[in-house]
Amino acid sequence: MRLFLLLFLWGIVFPAFSQKNQISFTEYSFTELIELIEAEESEVFTLENALIRFQLTDTSKFSYSNTGDGKNVNRDTIHIYKKLDFKNVQWSNRGFRIGNGWIHVDFRLFRFHETVRFEDAISLSFSNSVFDKIVRYLFTSKSPQIIYSDPEKIITPMVAVDSCVFKEGVYLSQNGVFDCIDCSIYFTNNKFYGNIDLPGNDGFYGNIFRFDSFGYLTINNCYFDKQGVVWLQYLKGDLLSITNNTFNGTVVLMLPADARELEVSKNHFKEYISMDFLTLNVNNSIDWTDLENKLISFDLVYNYLPFPADIDHFNTYYNEVRIQDSRFYKAEIKLMGQLYQLYKSQHDNEFANGAFLGKKDLETKRLAYVFSQNPSFDTFFTWKINQFLRLFSDYGTKPSKAIIFGFYVILFFALIYLFFPNSWDSHGRMRIIDRYKFFLKYLNRTEGASEVYQEEKEKELLPFHEFRDYLEQQGKTAPKFFYSTALPLYKWSVSGSRLSGWFLSKIDVLNGKWSEVPEKGRLFKSALVIGAFLIALTYDLFIKVLNAVMLSINTFTTLGFGEIPIKGLPRYLAIIQGFIGWFMLTIFSVSLISQLLN
Repeated sequence: MRLFLLLFLWGIVFPAFSQKNQISFTEYSFTELIELIEAEESEVFTLENALIRFQLTDTSKFSYSNTGDGKNVNRDTIHIYKKLDFKNVQWSNRGFRIGNGWIHVDFRLFRFHETVRFEDAISLSFSNSVFDKIVRYLFTSKSPQIIYSDPEKIITPMVAVDSCVFKEGVYLSQNGVFDCIDCSIYFTNNKFYGNIDLPGNDGFYGNIFRFDSFGYLTINNCYFDKQGVVWLQYLKGDLLSITNNTFNGTVVLMLPADARELEVSKNHFKEYISMDFLTLNVNNSIDWTDLENKLISFDLVYNYLPFPADIDHFNTYYNEVRIQDSRFYKAEIKLMGQLYQLYKSQHDNEFANGAFLGKKDLETKRLAYVFSQNPSFDTFFTWKINQFLRLFSDYGTKPSKAIIFGFYVILFFALIYLFFPNSWDSHGRMRIIDRYKFFLKYLNRTEGASEVYQEEKEKELLPFHEFRDYLEQQGKTAPKFFYSTALPLYKWSVSGSRLSGWFLSKIDVLNGKWSEVPEKGRLFKSALVIGAFLIALTYDLFIKVLNAVMLSINTFTTLGFGEIPIKGLPRYLAIIQGFIGWFMLTIFSVSLISQLLN
């Protein structure tokens, strides 16, 4: 029985295998291919089992050079009005080396007005072309048969598309599975408009672009115009690079579990990006700035969203469902936790902090919802402490914010203390009043500013004068040491007042009473006196503000000095400020230590 089954299977598999390897390929030049398309009388041009060889004669119409050694295409756009269906058609010798560069030959400056379909096409490239209808590109086997165009050259399964416009959609799949593990796909500088509906999906995806499994995939500097869902399913492969693209719709990106390299960076996602990580490794490069405030989990979106889905459904999920439903919430936290661990393994603290903030922000929203459903002191405190930590230090990731907010608190309370007397300001409210008294006395006295100043300071200097008189009386009957050392101490004590008096005598402009100043010079002297008054007033205000700030700093840092040097209502506010300062400085210390440990 077993022998019969083996013979039966051999009779089926071996002939099919032999037949596949005995396929006869018809060869055409690129020019001949275009002529065949234009000569086709039906609406569909079909080509199967063909090898398109590029020849130097093709370069006159279809080539361009990346150096100055060759000539670029110099012709009008070639319009193709037929549907194209290529099956097992392979392109070879896409380039010729000329001097230091290459002359490349591809579908350049074409416009395809109908659908284009490629099945098992190898080494295919387009540039500066327009596709009005859907483009389908697929493989029916994991390792398509490769024909060698030259004994020394091996054709790589590849699709290269540069500077093209797709007005409907691009569908790289076969019944939902594109499984060419050896293929390389390059999309650069393209623009995608419109969408397609995939069979059996009821229009849910609204795809512009879909693919499943490749060896290498690069999507760079492309523009996806259509709003809706852009489905990027990448289940297997070695390298995936999505960089510098603009997506106006929501992107659903499934990433491979075993990708050797993965890069998602410098993209602009207008709506959301839905991602699914099976595993991440240190070689993955994912830019958190692309994902911030736009990242959602694929599995949960897939399980929640209806068919079809639009941006309102995504908004509802992002703003409500993932917060309120604990199952969805935990999956979202897990997703951002995976990214956080990736960034930490790469020693990228900036992106790690960003992912951590995203995770904690979602947690804070969840805590607010929990409090709304179960109001209690515990749920309220947990929610509010999270809000406070976010505002104050970005959950401990940015100690500098603690310093900034502490500075704001100090200034706020200093503004309050400014309008109330405190023991640190000996003049208090009388400071400005005393300044007015001094200038009014100066303007109405014959003596100059120096004499008025000395008179004002007399009470303050009286203890020093008494010390000088006592020294003169008692010092002569004591050793000269006491007199000779005490006299400089007296002079130093009154030196400040004397220096100020000397300075005032030098800048005195009245030389008498204000009423005795002649009318001719009164305007000039008025300006000088008022200017001096404003300078002195500014100094007084500065000292008053400085005292208020110093008092606020002292209270905030809880130094205290054993008493609260202020009276009235601000005395109780100072106690509150001291508590706030203690709390904020504690969190600052913890945040700083956390950053140092990291």
